[in-house]
Amino acid sequence: MSAPPIAPARAAAFHILTKVAMSASHSDDLLHSLAVNALSAEDRNLTTALVLGVLRWQLQLDAVLRPMMQRPDAELHPAALLALRMGLFQLLHMDRIPAHAALNESVELAKANGAAHAAGMVNAILRRVLRERGTPADPTRKKLAAVMTLEEQAHPDWLISRWRANFGGNTARRIAEYDQSEPPAHSLFALDEKLPQIDDGSRLVAELAAVAMDAPARILDCCAAPGGKTAVLAARHLEAEIIAADVNEKRLNAMRKRMGRDEATKHVQTVVADMTKPVDGALFANGFDLILCDAPCSGTGTLARNPEIRHRLRASDLPRQAERQVAILGIALTMLRPGGRVVYSTCSLEPEENERVVELALRSAKNVQTVSVASLVEKLPLLHREGAAAMLHGNALRTLPGLQPCDGFFAAVLERTQ
Repeated sequence: MSAPPIAPARAAAFHILTKVAMSASHSDDLLHSLAVNALSAEDRNLTTALVLGVLRWQLQLDAVLRPMMQRPDAELHPAALLALRMGLFQLLHMDRIPAHAALNESVELAKANGAAHAAGMVNAILRRVLRERGTPADPTRKKLAAVMTLEEQAHPDWLISRWRANFGGNTARRIAEYDQSEPPAHSLFALDEKLPQIDDGSRLVAELAAVAMDAPARILDCCAAPGGKTAVLAARHLEAEIIAADVNEKRLNAMRKRMGRDEATKHVQTVVADMTKPVDGALFANGFDLILCDAPCSGTGTLARNPEIRHRLRASDLPRQAERQVAILGIALTMLRPGGRVVYSTCSLEPEENERVVELALRSAKNVQTVSVASLVEKLPLLHREGAAAMLHGNALRTLPGLQPCDGFFAAVLERTQ
């Protein structure tokens, strides 16, 4: 007797989640693969909802299922664990999914992926959740919820503790809540067909960089790929010479092809370069009037968009990130012409990647000072200008998910005085 069929969307989601768990693959890239694009629109939507939902809620789902196991600390077969997570997510967070479909297909996914021995356990746990769902014995209503909301439980404890210490409990809770849903689009800026379709937080940084300097002759984007911010700079400064550098040749080649298809970005020159070290070559020889230093970072401001980060990042990664960021900003400052400006930015919420990087760079750089972004923010084409003041953080710009309707970003402007 043949096994019951598994819906294409669930099969695709299971495959993507397996790759994310077993490799350094990114969910966003996998969700835009040829295999997913070949699905019907309805199946693509369900695949996306399952992948991002399971990744966003994984820690909370595990907190529900572990106490239901006979041996809570036992190591589960990866396919059984993933089948349980997918089933639990559908039962607890997707009201429109028929319970029988979520349960039965989770069992079949376990069987089809090498965990037939655990199919009975998967079935038993999901049936128990189905029985107890919505009752006073609801397994999601743990004692821990009195201290941490379900949204906070879906984040690593160490990260929530940091956010509480840095921003306060209410803000930490709002960040966690924001991370559990699809980010809004066009909440800060109106749709502009002439610009690349990038998230509002990224566009905020790019627009800030564009207004940071009037009529710059030479512009450098230090860490340019995939190129959304570079494209905004190119559209805003059509007469400028623009150099886009990135250490990743593959990503830069993909960016180069995109730039060549658009009239507004054809003047952008691309070069492979490691900006943590002094760079040579004619393109860098004469210095720059404006430099965007959107440094690689932990990405903790983008967990709604990139939920797998929370499962990969460790607190011990932050000093390594900061060391690289200090190096990149330091190199950028050496290439700045007198009177020129660097915009340093990250999509991190962590102070050691933001304010402290700027502090360290200022200590080692001569004739460099910070510039208040307040007057620059007034020039931005924001939809909701009344919220602009809340983005100001000292001399810098900072958005916090849940307080602003976008990903979390930090940006500071540094100027060479002579």
